Amino acid sequence: MAIQSKIILILIISLFSSCKDDCIQDDDNTIKVLSWNIWHGGHSKDFPERGCEGTIGILKESGADVITMIETYGASDMVADSLGYYHRLLSSNLSIYSKYPIIETYKFPDSISTFNFGGVMLNVKGKKIRVFNTWLHYLPDMRLAPTSLTESEILAWDDAGTRDDEIKKILSVLKSFMSESDSIPIIMAGDFNCHSHLDWIESTKNMYNHGGAVVRWTVSKLMQDKGFKDSFRELNPDPAKNIGATWCYGDNNQKREDRIDYLYYLGSELKAVSSETHNGILGEPYSFRNKEFLYASDHGFVLTDFKFIE
Repeated sequence: MAIQSKIILILIISLFSSCKDDCIQDDDNTIKVLSWNIWHGGHSKDFPERGCEGTIGILKESGADVITMIETYGASDMVADSLGYYHRLLSSNLSIYSKYPIIETYKFPDSISTFNFGGVMLNVKGKKIRVFNTWLHYLPDMRLAPTSLTESEILAWDDAGTRDDEIKKILSVLKSFMSESDSIPIIMAGDFNCHSHLDWIESTKNMYNHGGAVVRWTVSKLMQDKGFKDSFRELNPDPAKNIGATWCYGDNNQKREDRIDYLYYLGSELKAVSSETHNGILGEPYSFRNKEFLYASDHGFVLTDFKFIE
């Protein structure tokens, strides 16, 4: 009997050990989300096959459960097949990939083009969550921001484009979803093509070639005013220590580093627990998670872990 008891105990311990990781995975209450403008489908004419391979390699290595992709341009099926994920091609530009089932798709063509905005509802282990993908117009080009002017003049320059109108239309179509966000959280991600007022503050005005400017940029302020949290800046609150650049340009002496890609969220049942940005040099090898990939985008990407609050 003593021998049988020992055998049973060993079997129980072995069974527990073998399923330990799976059990943790099943009980895991987090979701990892990545947002990336992959630059012309990650397979531009400069590196047609290697670019896509590098992009997909990084996506796989990231372990992201959900991906919002900008500048998809023909890459959606290849990405989805490589990941084995559900996906929605919202337009030639925007696509969403998910480890979890997509149960609804949202487009608002009467209010905002699908080239700019759209989303899905996911069933994440029995929990509903809405994920939206965003692209705001690239003009006026933020590289040309007139930082020597007053803040009001800089904002007038920025708002002369369409980004402020686009974000207002987007927030308008989201109104009913926002009212439900405490029961069905919202993640709104993408390439906003503009800076954040959380980055252009007093402590950074003479850093990153901000030209001495402190600016309450329109789009990020409107997002904050509607209750959306900027997941990266929430968890990396000091831009002087970590700007989290997803867009770099200029030479070493005149290089400006900024964020123009974001992962925002809204809802009391969701909390960001970790967030990071990654940014390689277009066309060069990039080391990610101790593996090397060709970096085929001119944008960095944002990677945030969210936790569902019971």
